[in-house]
Amino acid sequence: MDFFTEQERAKRASRTLVVLFLLAVAVIVLAVTLIVAVVVRLYADPYGPQSVVSGGSLAAWLAEHGTLLAGVAAATALFIALASIYRMTTLSRGGAQVARMLGATEVAHDTQDRLRRRLLNVVEEMAIASGVPVPDVFVLEEESGINAFAAGLTTSDAAVAVTRGALEKLDRAELQGVIAHEFSHIMNGDMRLNLRLMGMSFGILILALLGRWLLHSMRFTRRSRSNGGVAAAVALGLAFIIIGYIGLFFGRLIKAGVSRQREILADASAVQFTRDSSGLAGALKKIGGYTGTLTTNDSEEIAHMLFSRGSRAFSGWFATHPPLDVRIQALDPGFRPGDYTVVTDAYTSADDEHDVMVHSLVDTAAVADVDILGTAGQSASHDVAESLRVAIPGELYHAAHSRETSLLLILALGFSDDPGAISTQSDLVEKQLGAARAGLVRELRKELDTLEARLKLPLLELAMPALRQRPPEQLEFLVSLLRRLTEQDSNERLFDYVLLRLLESYFWDLPNVGLKPPKAARTMPLGKALVTLLRCVAAFGHDDSDTALAAFRAGVSSLAKSGTRIPEPDFTPLEPARNLGELDEALARLATARPDARERVLRAVLECIRHDHRIELAEYELFRAIAATLGCPIPPAAAAMQ
Repeated sequence: MDFFTEQERAKRASRTLVVLFLLAVAVIVLAVTLIVAVVVRLYADPYGPQSVVSGGSLAAWLAEHGTLLAGVAAATALFIALASIYRMTTLSRGGAQVARMLGATEVAHDTQDRLRRRLLNVVEEMAIASGVPVPDVFVLEEESGINAFAAGLTTSDAAVAVTRGALEKLDRAELQGVIAHEFSHIMNGDMRLNLRLMGMSFGILILALLGRWLLHSMRFTRRSRSNGGVAAAVALGLAFIIIGYIGLFFGRLIKAGVSRQREILADASAVQFTRDSSGLAGALKKIGGYTGTLTTNDSEEIAHMLFSRGSRAFSGWFATHPPLDVRIQALDPGFRPGDYTVVTDAYTSADDEHDVMVHSLVDTAAVADVDILGTAGQSASHDVAESLRVAIPGELYHAAHSRETSLLLILALGFSDDPGAISTQSDLVEKQLGAARAGLVRELRKELDTLEARLKLPLLELAMPALRQRPPEQLEFLVSLLRRLTEQDSNERLFDYVLLRLLESYFWDLPNVGLKPPKAARTMPLGKALVTLLRCVAAFGHDDSDTALAAFRAGVSSLAKSGTRIPEPDFTPLEPARNLGELDEALARLATARPDARERVLRAVLECIRHDHRIELAEYELFRAIAATLGCPIPPAAAAMQ
């Protein structure tokens, strides 16, 4: 599965959706305007209804009422647009907000419930091995059917929700298949598309709701001599309902067509994630053998977001998912249609959390021979993913999940290896946060000394759900303090830049957080950004000026082969000094490029890094940070080798 191709397809689908929505709105505005014209002609004309056939010329009537009709058209378009914007704004507050809106309950990180603990572990394993922040996890407690959905705009504000039925009736492998399917939606940009579908559909539906309100109001209107006014209101109400539901009819057709295509991709991606088709196939077979459907009143609105259809009504043209038999046969060619797994009792057995042998993590240098970009948007196999999670010591694992200590853990990650710098950094933390918290940071720093280097970034990804619970101003303070901590160390560490870059890129996507890309990046020419990025990467990865220059040449050559135009580069020897400000600006500028252009950029960066046929851990993590900033999650080294 080509990550960049699918990202481009998602963007094209979004553009197509906007065009279709605008066409639908234009037709609806025209229909409403015509209905109002007819009502005014019938009930507001001073000559009465007979003037329709015997009154003055139509041109004269239109000249008299043209301003009114133009106002109606503008007001209708504005009304639909504002309703859609309102709905999308509500939904853009993050996946957790969408899950709560649908009645889901968040799963606490310290839950003692076996099934919820298993769910958290599966989600965390998938996130760590995919190189993305861990999403918030929810359960739809009132839903006994087997279903799930992912919501949010980006990987940084995503949430995954499953029904109580999925928790109780699926074994671990089947649950992994379902979660992997939802992670595909997270990684391939489907969540943003889904929320736009919801917002635009609401804008069309709002006319039908307005029509209902008008009819309802007329029930309580006293009869008077002006029966024409009541009749006009009733006529408008009926017209709005008819137009609104006709618009909704076509809106559902659009949603269904887009959704079916993305569901096929998500099933295929889930198999790539888990390296096993049997788990996902088993989950689908149990769905076929179980009759439970969603009971929420919002099942129609969120149908296109679900793992399987939420109601028996979503079939035929309105089907948001391919037929269940077709999905299963794609995963299990030997499956006979209708041969589902009958589920009668809640699943309670046999796959409690088990001890896992921690697999040895691979030498990062070996990754130089792997197509790293081919792993973009993918994950490690489930055994390696589980190994990555359980390799993290318990104290650090719990610190990452605590709302209080997650912030302190991030600060501890920024502490130097130099004893003198540690003392200065500790004094700064104590001045800003107090002696007690500074002591906790020092203790966490000692724990980090025993942690394998390649597991430090997964700690950041584990900590994201706890960090998202903090107010935006505290997240801004965290980044500011972490930057000041790293400045206390005279020995510049590449890991410090990577940590800050990932943290900032994750926070960019969170609502109400003031951290945004540098403003100067908006005016930086694209070619200059490319050259700046490659020079900085070459300088960071090599202390020797000649070797750095050779790496820079390799990156420039890769861009030339791809047909990317850049200004004539300066091939004078690179200075050892590294300009982090320029690197940030270049990355922020390149983040606005198209997916295919970003792929060429990342391929050039890779050529720059591995020109010596070796990728050190620090270089690989720098590449992951650059890729994350450009919206391309890369799994950790152990995952890339699978």
